Amino acid sequence: MPFNKKILEQYLQEHKSSYNGKYKYMSGYRSGEHDFKCHYYMLDVNFRRIDIFVDLSYTDTVSATFSENLNEQEKQHIINDALRHVIHNESYPRLLHYSLYESYVNASVPFDTHMSPIDYINVLEYMKYHHGINAKTIDEFYKIFVPAMKHLRERKRYDAYLETLILLFQNILYENEWDSNSTKYLDTEYQYHLYYIREIIRVVCDHLEDYFSTAKERLLEVIELLCKWERFTFAIMTDFGALTLSNVHVMNAIIAHLREKLVLYDKEDDRNTNVNLVFSYLYYIYINDYDNYYGVVKCVFRRIMNNMLSLADSDLDLALGNSLLQSDGYGVLIDLFNTDYNTFIFTCFPIKSFPSEYRPQIRKDLVAAIRFFAGRMENEKYRQSSFEQIVNINRLLLDNFGDWYN
Repeated sequence: MPFNKKILEQYLQEHKSSYNGKYKYMSGYRSGEHDFKCHYYMLDVNFRRIDIFVDLSYTDTVSATFSENLNEQEKQHIINDALRHVIHNESYPRLLHYSLYESYVNASVPFDTHMSPIDYINVLEYMKYHHGINAKTIDEFYKIFVPAMKHLRERKRYDAYLETLILLFQNILYENEWDSNSTKYLDTEYQYHLYYIREIIRVVCDHLEDYFSTAKERLLEVIELLCKWERFTFAIMTDFGALTLSNVHVMNAIIAHLREKLVLYDKEDDRNTNVNLVFSYLYYIYINDYDNYYGVVKCVFRRIMNNMLSLADSDLDLALGNSLLQSDGYGVLIDLFNTDYNTFIFTCFPIKSFPSEYRPQIRKDLVAAIRFFAGRMENEKYRQSSFEQIVNINRLLLDNFGDWYN
């Protein structure tokens, strides 16, 4: 029986809610002709996970069974959100029947069958629902997905290849932020996919002309989507940069496409609101504008440091920062300190980690910063913040330049 979208849309229309629920979608898949299983979760103030499993049924109306008791507002939030996922999923044509998910996943060699792009995402959703989102689950998924993508490329189904990639990105690129009394936790799935996405991007790069000539719009959509997820894409920038910068007429098409959709950094603009740093980073490399490129790098470091200071899980940000230091040098952090006078730079990237030739300049700049903040102590508006910075600088000098300081 065909999927009846009108029933779900009517239900959503009749059960509108402005309530912002606590639980977030984790996974879900179609389990019957009119049935859908969903997994929702939340993290408490101690970042312990609380799981809710929901069985949806939609025939003439919508019904839901919850694994735990929840208040009515939270239930309605979950039902409405789950139905939107169902509608989105069912808007794509499927070739793999939902009853075959288990057999397909458990086969030692996945049986050869024609698959539509959404089928691979449904398989991933099935695996995440039954095995959780973890490194093992994602590794098992790519044992299926990588050969499947290879077959699509070998059959020259470039449009289907890129559509599948877009659906994958839409599925895995999300960030759920959870708060405790003292810090935040940024829950993401994409860190488990980084290695495999790099490999896929390298394949696209190796055959870029084929993808561009036969599926240009899809390729531009992939690139635009990645530009919008800055934290993820900077983590794969070596490969993403090679993809976008390796072909002149492809890059020109990317620029023409993205200039209409994304905002470039401008060193002459003091505000630089809504700037897309990924596009700006690539654009200024391409046109060889070092001043604007350098400004973009400093903006990236500001975001890295903000994450490192506010998130409990900032390993990815630290890795990105260290990668940028390898390519752009430690001087960018010293310049950033002289621009912002933010001593937390040296909390995120300790002075002891800097090459020895930078240490005299750092000491000199820290002393100059003390004079700056001492001068601001006269202004009551800045007195407290200036005092805190002076204390931080004194600590940095004592810890790193004790002999000179004494």
